[in-house]
Amino acid sequence: MYPWLMPYWTRFQQVFASRRLPHALLLVGPTGIGKSALATQWASLFLCEQPQQNTPCGHCHACLLAKQQSHPDWHIYGADDAKSIGVDTIRQLSAQLMNSPQLGRGKVAIILQAERMTEAAENALLKTLEEPPGNSLLLLLTDSAMKLLPTIVSRCQVWTLQAEEQQALAWLQQQAPAQTITPALLQINQGAPLRTLTYLNEGGEQQRQAVISALELYRQQPWTITALTKCWVSAMPSSFEWLSRLLLDALKLQQGVTMQQLQFADHASLLSFLATRPAEILLGSLQQLLLLKQSLQDMPSAVPSILFADWLDQLFTKE
Repeated sequence: MYPWLMPYWTRFQQVFASRRLPHALLLVGPTGIGKSALATQWASLFLCEQPQQNTPCGHCHACLLAKQQSHPDWHIYGADDAKSIGVDTIRQLSAQLMNSPQLGRGKVAIILQAERMTEAAENALLKTLEEPPGNSLLLLLTDSAMKLLPTIVSRCQVWTLQAEEQQALAWLQQQAPAQTITPALLQINQGAPLRTLTYLNEGGEQQRQAVISALELYRQQPWTITALTKCWVSAMPSSFEWLSRLLLDALKLQQGVTMQQLQFADHASLLSFLATRPAEILLGSLQQLLLLKQSLQDMPSAVPSILFADWLDQLFTKE
């Protein structure tokens, strides 16, 4: 169990021991916080035939099947890369929960990225939440409860997951001893340690530095736009997120937030310059960046350099 998840695991053990476990729980947290790992541990305890001190024994038939990912009463939905989870999938979930458990202990259903449910699927799930079948546990995982119908959220016990910063930084330093781990790296990755580790291992920090440094060079030497565009395109779609957060940091700096508190404080010169731009320009550039991202998704054949040049003109030239 990841160290930052231990408080949530301990709390679940206490609820489990009190026999007051709700039939549906909603785990909310950014991608890379460990929602799936926690849900797996919860499900293992719920289905274990011989729990030891409110911990799955690891040796019973149910635990062995769970390790092999072949437990007949443990169902996972949304594990594919489909853009949505349809009503047929939720109807299948409801039907499986209505059946008697094959091993007798209970039934578990986990919905990954529950925000991908269509409205019809959510409405179908409501019926199951209103009349939960037998000894079943339904776990919904999402990065934002606001992306779900309020009626879904209201029928679940909501657990919002966060990683305590010092625990997360210490864990990351153990996993990547050769890297310099800073709180800013964690913030750039929404406070999610697993996402941060992937970001580091895949060279995300080097790419971010390249994009922002190229943008700073362009501000001083506009003829370097070709190199900047190349950096920006090679880092898509992450480059959209980094540039958006850079603009948000500039707006925060205008509002009196200190440089040390900002995610892009390692580029103080560029941030200080952007903070001198009118707030309406920064907000307009932020909106245009979102539209640019959408337009490239809708029209993959569009020439990114032209669209990006328009964005740069608004950010640095427009008055």
